[in-house]
Amino acid sequence: MAEGAASGLAGSLIETWQAQARDGFLLLDPEDHQIEVKSSTDPDTAVPYRFRWLPHRELRSNIPELERRRILNPARDERRLFRDPRDPSGRHCFLCIENIRECHPRELLIELNLADRTFYAGANYAWVGQNHFTVISGQHENQEYASDILGAMLDLHRATGGTFRVLFHGQGVGATIPWHLHLQITTEALPIEELSPAAEGAYPLAVHRFHPLRTGGDDVSTAVASWSAADHKNHGVNIIVAGSTTDPNVFVVPRDRRRAVASNKGLIGGFEVAGDFIYSEPSMREQFESATYHTAREALRQVRPVAPV
Repeated sequence: MAEGAASGLAGSLIETWQAQARDGFLLLDPEDHQIEVKSSTDPDTAVPYRFRWLPHRELRSNIPELERRRILNPARDERRLFRDPRDPSGRHCFLCIENIRECHPRELLIELNLADRTFYAGANYAWVGQNHFTVISGQHENQEYASDILGAMLDLHRATGGTFRVLFHGQGVGATIPWHLHLQITTEALPIEELSPAAEGAYPLAVHRFHPLRTGGDDVSTAVASWSAADHKNHGVNIIVAGSTTDPNVFVVPRDRRRAVASNKGLIGGFEVAGDFIYSEPSMREQFESATYHTAREALRQVRPVAPV
């Protein structure tokens, strides 16, 4: 997409987000004063770890409440919904477009062409930050990295003029729907963006920073492929694209699916990898209140792969 169109797409996405907040499609209006956010800066890396208290996210599994709010269509025809046979719970795929149209008819979808693929951006009603969208492949395909996924991420980042950060969560390391390809985007800066190249070795996780517009992006795909090939069953990645459109940073974080959970936090997904820690369960309130950069360091260290990265 042309650079000149960037502000147009970013504006359309932000306007859509605001419209979905006004019409009650989001579980909580982002302007609500119940939202609690705090930060704690790591003196070794200057990364300002962020901690969010977002109890509204717990409503995403409350079917009666979703129906009451008309976020979920109470008259949906379950027989029309596609279910991936690999899902042991038998749930319908939450990201298939036809399923969305049947279950969430109030969701406003923006069609995108990224790296010659069709995607759809829809506001994440259980959002974790401002202007949080899930960007969904038009095809039901696995949440697996391929070189054109990086191309799609860079296209989307460039098309929004760098306003939106783009995240890829690999299977078992943040992606809760592993059988439908999707990305996450938000306009909020991620703490990892403050990590200087000189401090990468001090970050609790192994972080590889690439500049694909300088190199063509092959180095990213080579690094991901090498990590995956070492143990395809257990190795995954989180990827973040942020920064300027002329020289974006691509952060690649190798992960081990056997080490996806930290004792002081639970599942560590792509946002946590980027230094943005989300708390929503009532049982985690005390951990949120006491969280500091030490908390973030310890959680990330616990999920760092044992194998050389």
